[in-house]
Amino acid sequence: HLSALNQHFVHDFNISCCCIVPSMAGFCQTVRRVYSDDERSLSVPPCVVDVELVSPEFDSEKVATLLRSRTRHGLPLLTRFVSGEEHGNNDTSESSSDESHSSSMSSMSMKMEPLDCKDCLGKVRRRLPFLDWMRRMTPASLQADIFAGLTVCVMVIPQSMSYANIAGLPYVYGMYAACVPTVVYALLGHSRQLAVGPVAMVSLILRAGLHGKLSEEQCPSWYEGGQELSEDQNLLCTKQYVILAVTVSILVGIVELIACVFRLSFLVAFLGHPVISGFSTGSAIIIGCSQLKYFLGIKLPSTDLVHELVVAIAERLGDVKPAPLVLGMLWFAFLFSSKKLARKYRSLKMLGPLSPLLSCVAGILLVWLVPTLREDWHVAHVGTVPGGSIPFTLFELEVSWEQFEKVKTTTISAALIGFMESIAIAKNLAGQHGYSIDAGQELLALGTANVVGSMFACYPVTGSFSRSAVANSTGAQTQFAGIVTGLCMLGVLFFLTPLFYYLPMFALAAIVLNSVISLVAYDVAIELWKVKKWDFLLWFVSFLGTMFIGPLQGIFIAVMMSLGLIIYEAVRPQLTVLWRMPGSNIYRSIELEASGNFVPSVFIVRISSSLYFANASYVQDALMKYLEDMDSLAKTEYLVLECAGVRNLDATACEILMDVVKSFRARGIETAFTAMPARAFRTLSKSHTADFIGGEWFFASTPEAVNACLRHQAARKHAGNGCNPVSMQFHFKKSAAEVSVTNDGYLKQTQVTIGLPRPLPMLALSLHEIFRRMGCDVVHSEVHGVFSRYNLVKNGEPLKAQELEQLQREVSTEVSALLVSSPGVASGSSGSPASLQEGTP
Repeated sequence: HLSALNQHFVHDFNISCCCIVPSMAGFCQTVRRVYSDDERSLSVPPCVVDVELVSPEFDSEKVATLLRSRTRHGLPLLTRFVSGEEHGNNDTSESSSDESHSSSMSSMSMKMEPLDCKDCLGKVRRRLPFLDWMRRMTPASLQADIFAGLTVCVMVIPQSMSYANIAGLPYVYGMYAACVPTVVYALLGHSRQLAVGPVAMVSLILRAGLHGKLSEEQCPSWYEGGQELSEDQNLLCTKQYVILAVTVSILVGIVELIACVFRLSFLVAFLGHPVISGFSTGSAIIIGCSQLKYFLGIKLPSTDLVHELVVAIAERLGDVKPAPLVLGMLWFAFLFSSKKLARKYRSLKMLGPLSPLLSCVAGILLVWLVPTLREDWHVAHVGTVPGGSIPFTLFELEVSWEQFEKVKTTTISAALIGFMESIAIAKNLAGQHGYSIDAGQELLALGTANVVGSMFACYPVTGSFSRSAVANSTGAQTQFAGIVTGLCMLGVLFFLTPLFYYLPMFALAAIVLNSVISLVAYDVAIELWKVKKWDFLLWFVSFLGTMFIGPLQGIFIAVMMSLGLIIYEAVRPQLTVLWRMPGSNIYRSIELEASGNFVPSVFIVRISSSLYFANASYVQDALMKYLEDMDSLAKTEYLVLECAGVRNLDATACEILMDVVKSFRARGIETAFTAMPARAFRTLSKSHTADFIGGEWFFASTPEAVNACLRHQAARKHAGNGCNPVSMQFHFKKSAAEVSVTNDGYLKQTQVTIGLPRPLPMLALSLHEIFRRMGCDVVHSEVHGVFSRYNLVKNGEPLKAQELEQLQREVSTEVSALLVSSPGVASGSSGSPASLQEGTP
């Protein structure tokens, strides 16, 4: 069965299998057959196999230890062993001995040895994905990848030149970065559609982080001018600046590789979506403002602060050149409208990725054929772009701890933002095409791409959203599309760079503006304002910090705000008050359930987080406040804490729990704990807190704890009359019906809940007649023995207040009548029927 399951389903679904095998040998044979190598083995999703081993021959603990260490392609093999006694195999279990355990274990290890070799091969394929996708290529996929790779290449040529300019580098270095790292990622990355290369945000981070980082020895002319020169270091000392930027690339790669080795990819999860969206929006506005100088034909100071750029533009409005302004606006209008038309009309979908190249070709022809534009109308153009082979820069890099100290902020920021952007795009594309992404492998691929790229004059790269979207829309099937893009860029560097001499600057600026305009996430800010004001505040602070303090400082603010939010939530764990659903032993949150009843004298709270030194005091204070509030309504004699979410405890939490129990007992309140995880209970036992609480106050479920509290309460009352509370047994029997009619705020429906002392066969027909008479439609119904629930709407809306009261009366009257008329009615000593209780909303 497992073999058939693996063959037909495991590659497409998360399967949990349970099998009973008679012997260890049969189990080993089955495992080898199930996890045998095949062509699709790398696409197997996480799968748990739960094995019940019915055999008295082996030491369960030893076998479990061995099998838990056996993993195949990251699949955890979780074992659960059932001893022979549990299945009635007592006659055979007595014959086992320690010698047979050890001999059987060695035999089992020998039989399972072939799994190790195949496991090694699987690990190699997982770390070298090209070994897998090359085998899966077909003529159709090859054709699709070539087309997608060429399309992305056409798009990346002008983009890479523009992004290099943002980073303060010569244009050709952007083309280098779009060549070598793209090929390296295609060999090592898991994403089939991700286009790796230079991107706008990393380029901005590099420019902002390297400003003024060259020493006086490296760039004396900048220091001789008293740092008052209008030119930045990248213009005065271009070669030294390039070496520093390439050095940052290898440092970024090393950071990403270290993160891969120590499995630190989870750190990206600490950056919340609001702060990252605010940072991206602020960065996009900074990039856009920095490109306006090519539209206006004026010089602007080298700054990354929006207010300084706006002031400088206002001071130089009299020097604006009309020709580049008009042409730049026309070029931007063409790019923007092309993107819109490509999204709207399927027949024009290629216009989007081709429009940047078309605009560049048109600009080159215009500036070349009309010399007056560049001679008299101040239309700037690129000039000479060196071509030929890519320089080898490994021996020119200065990799040292001192160098890292100089650029550590830039390095960590580029690595963090780059990986975060790349993994988000890769996971989104993988979800669309039904394959999985390993975050650790992505770190390895990006880190290697940056390290190898730094050997060939490349600055830091990551995944590009716009180019990845183009690769996806044009049908990329495997990573071979990235290799096509890299080889195409290599051909451009060898043969086509002279054609870019007359490429106008306003055309490149229009391409940048068209690319970053999609990063201005004002719609996200509006949605956050509607959903949660606190998230909007995070977005707004990150946005303002990036624009008016700086990109690197904006990243720092974003990280600190994210960590602050996490700490705030961690020290304030969620405490949920539970009540009983009418007519059942199910306890749910008062916020999620529209109808329910509190158990008299029993207060139930669910703790949804681990307890440790930072949040234990908050839990103690919150419980005290809850009970003080409840005392004003009704006396509480028992506190039930549902602890299923308390996965771990520390010594401080144990002491505080002991204080909670002690202080409540002094007030006459007993504390019960339910669903306590094993690890947390072990900590309580080691700290002797469990002994202080008493084993009789730990229960497996909340209903069991509540029933025990009620029995204890009744026993204490009878003990006052001379009875022994320990020996007394009490069985509480429901003798009344409960009816609750409320509006559910989540479903926007009216909910009718009924709990009965015994089944009433005719109740459903009677209720449906009442619903029909009131013009209600039944959206959903549940009937479980004596418990019934109906969700109703009237004209698509929940009932009004007056209609709720009417429905409550009619349902209550009908239930009472049926209880009286049907045989076997529960009656009291006087023979009268059980009274009806109406639930409290």
